[in-house]
Amino acid sequence: MALGRERRAVAEVDEVAAVDAPAITEAAGQLVQLFGGLHGKAPRRRAAAVREQPYRDFLEAIGVAVYTTDAAGRITFFNEAAAAFWGRRPELGEEWCGSLRLFWSDGRAMRHDECPMAIALRENRPVRGYEAIAERPDGGRVSFVPYPTPLCDESGALIGALNVLVDVTQRKRAEEALRASAEALQVSNAVKDEFLGLVSHELRTPVTTIFGNARLLRERGDQLGDAQRHSMIVDIAEDSDRLLAIVENLLLLTKLASGSPVESEPQVLAHVVRQSVASFQRRHLGRAIKLTVEPRHLIVETDRTYLELLLENLLSNAMKYSPASSETEVVVHREGNEARVLVLDRGIGLGGIDPERLFTAFFRTEEAKRYTSGIGVGLAVCRRMLDAQGGRIWAKPRDGGGSEFGFALPLADPTDGPIERPLRD
Repeated sequence: MALGRERRAVAEVDEVAAVDAPAITEAAGQLVQLFGGLHGKAPRRRAAAVREQPYRDFLEAIGVAVYTTDAAGRITFFNEAAAAFWGRRPELGEEWCGSLRLFWSDGRAMRHDECPMAIALRENRPVRGYEAIAERPDGGRVSFVPYPTPLCDESGALIGALNVLVDVTQRKRAEEALRASAEALQVSNAVKDEFLGLVSHELRTPVTTIFGNARLLRERGDQLGDAQRHSMIVDIAEDSDRLLAIVENLLLLTKLASGSPVESEPQVLAHVVRQSVASFQRRHLGRAIKLTVEPRHLIVETDRTYLELLLENLLSNAMKYSPASSETEVVVHREGNEARVLVLDRGIGLGGIDPERLFTAFFRTEEAKRYTSGIGVGLAVCRRMLDAQGGRIWAKPRDGGGSEFGFALPLADPTDGPIERPLRD
């Protein structure tokens, strides 16, 4: 949509330029005759002077910056639009142009005696096809296209020049915005293609396992041994769980990116963590999890579903990148006015990278890619969930190897709550 808006903006400027160009050309021709007559013989000067005021009125009325010079390049006339364009009122007799400073369109400084007006006077020809930048006394800059045209008397002798300055600043901004939008769209398309390829691959693996095992169980289940059937059912359950996690994370990532509000309510953090860990433990019977909870109620304002998915992502992350024989620790405690949850593992660690990169969507370290598959959205979802609830998340290496992933939420009531019996599982 942004790209369409910028295209319309450029089109509108082009339309204006197309309308103005014939009028500028016609006005230039009329003004050549006027100022040529004014600088001719005395009788003609007197006759031309009678016609001077209407043309001056015309120059003021057109609303386009116009000025004239004599043959030496000294300013002889400028209208109010030119004064507004320059941001100043030059003295009659100043040379070449009323701009404080001039620059080429690429930003290089331009001397006034090499500007298009100077070229038109030096070479006695209209100069077209140039674009420049004028700097005003207040430091502001304006992009413009000049239309300098020599003025000659009846004998063809050069008597001065007229210049029309067309402000194209908005056009330049629209073009730059259009280029930026086009580049952003190109990058977005590349990211989209990479994302679709990545997701397709990650979805295909569990779907293939689920489909294959389900088909075998349906067609040959009665011919399979109990151990084989149990193994296939376990595979279906694990890959279904993996598939569900991918879909839930992608849906939540999209929801959070859209700015949907979080429906928070008071939660006893220890209760939610305890139930989430127990649920995770039932689905990963071969993995050891140690839970330590501070002996008091810590109340936080949060969306319970978000909190459960947050814990699920951190626990899954710890399990995926740790040896099966290692223990994962979960610690709930208070620090200041925050309730904190730490998930500690003895896995592959952070690999020496900036921990903040881990919370970027679709980012995975090279070590993580070698260790197991994934699409890299879980931690990004965690960050966005916590940002939406006024919380924070971090990652850091753990002494002795492994990683610490932790998050914090503001306490709903910073005063101490009732004592609760410590839980150690």
